[in-house]
Amino acid sequence: MPGSRWTTPQIESLVDQIVHLSKPLPQIDIPGKTRAAINNQRKRLQRAGVLNGSFAGREVRPWTFPELKRLTAFTAEYGFSASFIAQMGLLPGRTKDSVSKMMGRHGLGNPAIKERARQACRFDPPRRAEFQRFLLGEGRSLPSIVIARKWGLAQKTVTAYRRSLGIQLSWREARSSDEYRRQQNKRAAAFVAHTRERWRQWRERKKAAWEKLRQQLSQRPDCPPARVCQACGEPWYAAREFFHVRTRRSPAGVKTSYCRICRLCRAERRRSPATGPACRAIAAHA
Repeated sequence: MPGSRWTTPQIESLVDQIVHLSKPLPQIDIPGKTRAAINNQRKRLQRAGVLNGSFAGREVRPWTFPELKRLTAFTAEYGFSASFIAQMGLLPGRTKDSVSKMMGRHGLGNPAIKERARQACRFDPPRRAEFQRFLLGEGRSLPSIVIARKWGLAQKTVTAYRRSLGIQLSWREARSSDEYRRQQNKRAAAFVAHTRERWRQWRERKKAAWEKLRQQLSQRPDCPPARVCQACGEPWYAAREFFHVRTRRSPAGVKTSYCRICRLCRAERRRSPATGPACRAIAAHA
């Protein structure tokens, strides 16, 4: 429902506050008019040339279809966020807020991140003041991750509050807590699991390449003699690609010998956590 019409005294007061007092929108006060109504009237006066250039306003540039197509590709295919798109300048002339708003209108973006943003904890002024008092008092020396769990916040949010209050933990304080050690052990275990998985995938690719090489060697007239691995029982060939080769020089000449286990089993024994130094020494001289 439209509001009441602007009167001449209200327009004159608005012009005076913009032209002579140079007040920004939040400080302009017109009794009986909301901020949205004041902003709309300010734009109308600016287009009519009444403000004498005191208010330039912001030119709204509509989104084009090529821009929307690129935005859809950046978010749906590559998973880029609004801040990353604006930071890298992938859509020239578009700010982070503009990109974020357009993503929301068209339902773009990561659904998990959007849901997490909707469920995020947002403090009202009393709750924010209580949280700041907690940081300055009881939570002064607690790790940020413990405070985040206690208050239902993200660890980065707690760190940002601490930075704004000037009470950041020192390097030594942040790393002396039990929680930090547990996180370090957790990350170390994840790294070990990731490394072992990469080693398993490498072994499978290597074995597949060996199978192909074995078929190729079997069809050659000068095929090397067969040699069975004493660990896995695979019938490979006596070649450097499959077995480690040792060369010994003596007065009688040069003697070449092949390891009893293939290179894959030899590498697996070296990387096995259950293999001790004595077993690794045996595998090295096998």
